[in-house]
Amino acid sequence: MTADVLSFTVAFGVLASFVVAGFALLFTEMRALDRKFDELRRDLAEEFRAQRAEVLAQTNALAAAIAAARS
Repeated sequence: MTADVLSFTVAFGVLASFVVAGFALLFTEMRALDRKFDELRRDLAEEFRAQRAEVLAQTNALAAAIAAARS
């Protein structure tokens, strides 16, 4: 092998290693971000469930107060 081919092979190998490492890092970060979105989705679902229950309780109390005022 000549020096030019050897240096090109080494440079290409280093570049390929960086590309593979970059994709591995990107994949890891995307999975971590996906987990955070899943946690956020669960937290929001729980919060909305609590808000619906609170609104229902307030609506029932208001309906009972109106019914009591009419009678």
